[in-house]
Amino acid sequence: MSNTVIILHNRLSEHPTPDEQDVMDQAGLVRKALETLGYKCLVRDVGTDLYQDLVPLTAIKPAFVFNLVESVLGCTGLLHIVPSILHAWNIPYTGVQEEGLYLTTRKTLAKKIMHDHGIKTPAWFSTSEAGLLDKHKKYIVKPIAEEGSAGLDEQHVFDASLPESASWLGKFDPREFFTEEFIEGREFNLSVTGKPGAYTTYPIPEMIFKDYPPGKARILGYRSKWEEDSFEYRHTTRQFGTLEDNPELAAGLRDTAIACGEVFGLSGYFRADIRVSSDGVPYVLEVNANPCIAPDSGFIAAGLHAGYSLTEIIKQITDCLD
Repeated sequence: MSNTVIILHNRLSEHPTPDEQDVMDQAGLVRKALETLGYKCLVRDVGTDLYQDLVPLTAIKPAFVFNLVESVLGCTGLLHIVPSILHAWNIPYTGVQEEGLYLTTRKTLAKKIMHDHGIKTPAWFSTSEAGLLDKHKKYIVKPIAEEGSAGLDEQHVFDASLPESASWLGKFDPREFFTEEFIEGREFNLSVTGKPGAYTTYPIPEMIFKDYPPGKARILGYRSKWEEDSFEYRHTTRQFGTLEDNPELAAGLRDTAIACGEVFGLSGYFRADIRVSSDGVPYVLEVNANPCIAPDSGFIAAGLHAGYSLTEIIKQITDCLD
């Protein structure tokens, strides 16, 4: 059997943004871990010519592909295509399979599936349905099939009672954006490895919005993740141990994350982003299949907090290969 692993990522643009460049940090971490596990690693990327970029993999006949592809043709919503091709060519690959990737990257479809299976998620509407919004609530506009924080910041949170909200909302293409009820409350990120029936949940961090002034929307937007000189980046922190006095809520969050994995058939690794409303109800904001595993990512932080080494975290992912 081959001992070669292909670490596959999306090709960077000519002038990559910080969030795009981040995939190279992931590839470096994965390579180091896999080499520690005794594999020979080759790093390859995929650009606009999928066939030309992927067909050489068939000649290499790797033991498996470690899939770090985050977008295809510049679109997150197409990231399931590469796994589909690998599957058709009988090349094993790590992480969530093609169907789970497709379902979770279509945010409104994912929300419908969660709702149908009894998993609470904030109410959602088309951006063309301003008349259906509750005038006593706040809402947020999100992209339907792009990474959640892409171009997203507090200006996308709005009060439905404002008379100008309907015309402002009408500027967003309903084919690309949707409206979601904005849940005021605590936010938690649940990192999970494994496969249906056998999941491991990592310690639960809470996102702390420190010194946010009254009225400022508390969201994990682009600035809080990538713009190091911004207020949001400097005042948004990850904190473990905040649920030690509330084991019931912690258990409920873990159960919710596992339920998401089971419903979507997720294998390898995923993250569930959950907000708990003021009345203690957990709402799943998003299910992130194959989330970022850069050294400074929340997923890796949770794994390290659990006591695992970087190599052990990556091995948990590769152990899920069928």
